[in-house]
Amino acid sequence: MFERILVAIDGAESSKEILKTACLLADGCDAKLGIIYVTDPRKMNDDLVHGAEVEGIIEGSSYSHTFDSFDYGGGRERLSEELQHASATARIAEQIGQNVVAKAEAFSKQQNVKAVKTFVRSGDVAEAILSVARQADANLIVMGHERRSIIGALIHRSVAEAVNDKAKCPCLIFSS
Repeated sequence: MFERILVAIDGAESSKEILKTACLLADGCDAKLGIIYVTDPRKMNDDLVHGAEVEGIIEGSSYSHTFDSFDYGGGRERLSEELQHASATARIAEQIGQNVVAKAEAFSKQQNVKAVKTFVRSGDVAEAILSVARQADANLIVMGHERRSIIGALIHRSVAEAVNDKAKCPCLIFSS
């Protein structure tokens, strides 16, 4: 039925159930599983900091401590403070993504999924998911969707809506 399944995760608790379902589908269909984590490092927020704390990448939520702890590969004198901040943010986001997909890959293999490939991307989340789905020739995308207020839904489309509208394959979307 499905040969290549792409599951989008974000490291949240709800992602574990989504991943578990994708693993059951992959095992049952003898399908390959792709796991994607996408972040926009330009949007440093409490979720990214919390993710970095949970993953053991940083201690405490002090941005200055976090940015001071990274090696900028040339010293502070060579980069403006803004570039240093952007560089550190991108490195934090990348490290969180690598940690999250590594744990997801290990879990997937414990669930008898035979072929697992991981992807960590940066940028527009919906576009990154769609791009990887096309590259991997996925024939099912599995992801979550947070319920929002009516006003929130009118103001901004969700990632799941954007992916579902543009995907060339079916999408299995979990609402939380």
